[in-house]
Amino acid sequence: MPQMVIIGAGLIGTSIGLAATKNGLTCTFIDANPRNQALANQLCESVASISTTNERDLVNLVVVATPVPEVANEVLAALIKYPKAMVIDIGSIKTKVLLEVSSKVTPNVLSRYLGTHPMAGREITGPEGARSDLFAGRAWAICPHQHSKKDEIDFVEKLIQSFGATPYQMDSEEHDEQVALVSHLPQLLASLLAGILHGELSLAGQGLRDMVRIADSDPALWGGILSGNQLAIKPLLRQISKQIDQLIDLDLSRESIEKVITAGVVGKSTIPGKHGGVDRDYAKLPVVINDKPGQLAALFTICGEIGVNIEDLSIEHSPQQATGLITLFVAQADLSTLINELTARGWQLHP
Repeated sequence: MPQMVIIGAGLIGTSIGLAATKNGLTCTFIDANPRNQALANQLCESVASISTTNERDLVNLVVVATPVPEVANEVLAALIKYPKAMVIDIGSIKTKVLLEVSSKVTPNVLSRYLGTHPMAGREITGPEGARSDLFAGRAWAICPHQHSKKDEIDFVEKLIQSFGATPYQMDSEEHDEQVALVSHLPQLLASLLAGILHGELSLAGQGLRDMVRIADSDPALWGGILSGNQLAIKPLLRQISKQIDQLIDLDLSRESIEKVITAGVVGKSTIPGKHGGVDRDYAKLPVVINDKPGQLAALFTICGEIGVNIEDLSIEHSPQQATGLITLFVAQADLSTLINELTARGWQLHP
């Protein structure tokens, strides 16, 4: 019998099912799209459906993973349909949902609801893009409210940790303000920039591609998300607009531009480590590699042999170029070991 019901068989919902199944839990999916529901159930080897009252009473967790405009209604329905289950959602706005749910249920029922939000995703949407390791190393917000119970918060937190994610507790208002800045505003700015692209773009480089990467997004999905969090987003848009106006008023003077760029450098340095996880001050080591098969594999093999973990990397290489530059990001304590070993083996380094 399923321990978990997942409402919404999209990328996140199906990935939660895969991660849960990997950890020995059983689940079943409910989705308005029969194809997505069938595919998610098949991927997770799930029970096809539950129908009786006794079966529903055995469910101890319901995950609402629908588009944001549907979340509150699905949470309310789940709290009634599964009277013994904890109900969580994974939507990207929390305050509006909490207010809607709390206005229609008693405090005792509300205590079984907990808003959460995994900071994870992929360009590939739907159950086809689902991965059991999608949440590994990712931040996952948990937003308790005044009627939340500690044992149920602990239960959800342990589940999130079992998926490889790092849980962060915060109230719903703080969550919405944070995601407005780190997720919603970047989406809007990327889309605004991509929206003015026209004409000959043969000189487009990596900077432009990096800026508009997330612009290729689902308009309906983001319409629901951004309109639902407008109270937190609008002040940020006004701030950006004010700064742009100031640049224009100052005729893009050198001093005004340097001030903007300097502020950007400082701001970027405040972003936590990989995937929004725990902040780490990594050392970086640029290594010149020859453009031939096996070079990357050989480099990674050496790191493995000496016990140095590559935390992140970047590669710069142009077509027809005989060499490339790979920058390895490693723990500060491992840098000297890596430099000594690679130097001894004849690699070209630029520390």
